[in-house]
Amino acid sequence: MRIVLDTNVLISGIFWNGIPSKILELWINEKYQLLTTQPILEEYNNTLCRVSKGKKDSLVNAWMLFIIENGIVVNVRKKFTLSADPDDDKFIDCAVSGNADFIVSGDATF
Repeated sequence: MRIVLDTNVLISGIFWNGIPSKILELWINEKYQLLTTQPILEEYNNTLCRVSKGKKDSLVNAWMLFIIENGIVVNVRKKFTLSADPDDDKFIDCAVSGNADFIVSGDATF
């Protein structure tokens, strides 16, 4: 199974318990493949840095390295403007270009 994770799911899974952490655990245990793109990686990194407030640089670096080494970086073939939030279109682009089965998001309007 191929999945694209919205940033809110990734961040929630890293810093808090609950369903998002279980979703990350499934990926770590190779139950699905994580698809990403360069713009998504940049958003992941920027958000991790902001949430950790610079106090957990080693955590940010470790997660980014893990994502890069264990995810599949997709080359976007076509860009879409479908989401209510234009910043979320990159997840749709990734899902379509990477033939994802699902986009997993905590957004109600995604």
